[in-house]
Amino acid sequence: MDKKNLSFLLEGSLKISQEILFSDVKLKINFNKWTSIIGVSGSGKSTLLKIIAGMDLPDVFKSTIKSSNKNYSFSWMAQNDLLLPWASVINNVTLGQKLRGEKLDKERALSLLDQVGLINEVNALPSTLSGGMRQRVALARTLMEDKNIILMDEPFSALDSITRSAMQKLTWKLLKDKTVIMVTHDPLEALLLSNDLYYIIKNKLRSIKLPNSKPFRTVNDENLLYSHKFILNKLEKSYIR
Repeated sequence: MDKKNLSFLLEGSLKISQEILFSDVKLKINFNKWTSIIGVSGSGKSTLLKIIAGMDLPDVFKSTIKSSNKNYSFSWMAQNDLLLPWASVINNVTLGQKLRGEKLDKERALSLLDQVGLINEVNALPSTLSGGMRQRVALARTLMEDKNIILMDEPFSALDSITRSAMQKLTWKLLKDKTVIMVTHDPLEALLLSNDLYYIIKNKLRSIKLPNSKPFRTVNDENLLYSHKFILNKLEKSYIR
């Protein structure tokens, strides 16, 4: 199916015990675009990703959130790389195919490892790699799955600032034509990468008008810096109950 110019909608509310996390959510996800959701810790960002993916939530959650998305598959890239410590780099990348009993496409895996700059680390174990290299393996594994929608849960937050910047640029380069939904607490990261951006404030999900420039944006863009200040102000207010 050609998903260009298509979208799906997420609508509803979410409680944990008796506390409202989201009230009257209306989230539009455009295909082949990068959508980011920004909010402070504990605001429900990761839970919202799980709902989008159709994952079961613990019984303490009461959700009326429904999605018009019915037929699309998801891959997940988390803050932790989740690499198997006893498996080589290439075996980690092809893990999904192995678990499903599929024929391993090592040629594709090698091509992806070349794209993320790890072609010389094919047989290395995760313990021998730096944090940035491990996250590049996780990125290659995500691309290997070739799902309709890529969910990213704070994927760069465990990295130092220089490595994070490099990973942001590499990930955007490889995923810029994919449908990506990312949650983050970093306003600048969201502004650099996003086509569509939402922020969480007082149990609501609000959209933010982005600069006219396209991702990957430059940090010295005056409109981007203005938007950055605007988001910081909104996030500060979200701490006020």
